[in-house]
Amino acid sequence: MTTLKRLLPVALGLFLVASGIAKFATGHVFQYIEYRSGIDLFYPFINNLTGIAEIVAGAAILYRPIRLAGSLLASALMIGAIGFHLSPWLGVSIPTGLADGAATPWDASDFATSTTSVSFFLAIVTGLGSLATARRAHRARNNPEATNDAPATSADADLVRA
Repeated sequence: MTTLKRLLPVALGLFLVASGIAKFATGHVFQYIEYRSGIDLFYPFINNLTGIAEIVAGAAILYRPIRLAGSLLASALMIGAIGFHLSPWLGVSIPTGLADGAATPWDASDFATSTTSVSFFLAIVTGLGSLATARRAHRARNNPEATNDAPATSADADLVRA
């Protein structure tokens, strides 16, 4: 169990960084939200902003002194993602991508006819992992010995308390 607890922040941080980078390569989810909501702000502005926030959250989770802040940011992002998936603007099952030749303004024919629920379930799993990481980081900050995250030296102990 201890190995899992130590690997969770690393896996979570790397996943968030990769997910954030992917937002710059493709944004069909935000394009779909823009199409369904009629609000032009979602793509590319909110798509890119979300990508940056995921990269920052993931990097912060990977860096132990600010892991708590990173995991709280990731939790907030995932609560937002789950909220959008449960809204009429996105839904649990979303198109798997854009159809060939799609261009703005988007309409229903611009999105793939196949759908997936993977991103909704990833948001749930990532959100739960972020909350678990936040809880563990909070405990480590307040009582390093209780979480088995005791620093190796007294200098490291000062960093944990700071």
